[in-house]
Amino acid sequence: MKPISNNQRLSILLVTLLVSILVPFSKQDDTLFGQFFSLLLLAAIIHVVRPLTENRLALRRWLLGCGYGLFLLTFLTGQEQVPLWASYTGLGLIIALYTLILVLLMMHLFSSASMDEKLLAAINFYFLTGITFGFLYTLLGLLIPNAFSLPSSSTFDWPAFVYFSFINLTTLGYGDITPVAPIAKSLVVIEAAIGVLSPTVMIARFVRPAF
Repeated sequence: MKPISNNQRLSILLVTLLVSILVPFSKQDDTLFGQFFSLLLLAAIIHVVRPLTENRLALRRWLLGCGYGLFLLTFLTGQEQVPLWASYTGLGLIIALYTLILVLLMMHLFSSASMDEKLLAAINFYFLTGITFGFLYTLLGLLIPNAFSLPSSSTFDWPAFVYFSFINLTTLGYGDITPVAPIAKSLVVIEAAIGVLSPTVMIARFVRPAF
């Protein structure tokens, strides 16, 4: 059987990320389907990304450690009401996991890979940045309840914050959700800067020979 190429892995990762955005589930969704869906996405992401760490053993260990930690945490909490410590731990682990994948994608972008792989790595990096900041805002909303000002009809869950994250990343700024706490404003500034600078860096990488 022909092994899956890096192009195919990065394409699968992109589809998985898009599905996680188009079919959003709150981290507080404790239904069986919600948990199964979240674990399925997590398993797909780890399965696709793991081979890309073949020559980066330390990164692979951290990646698998975060992934297995999330699986274990999900099974430990089960169908019971998720305690706050589990929510904090779960969000922390998934932020760490996605940050490691962002590092891996950036390293892939600056490697001697083909242009197709670099393009897929750049697209994945952009979408994963928005998703990761969505989890960061969710965690901050739990730690500091008044960190954000939301419309009365909105709830402090991941779907609302991933929407807010991509609004920041693309610098649209609709203004329906606004940061209030200083740390929230700082995160928004960092994400907006990444949203502006990352396409410039990536385009420059495509037109410049590998070094």
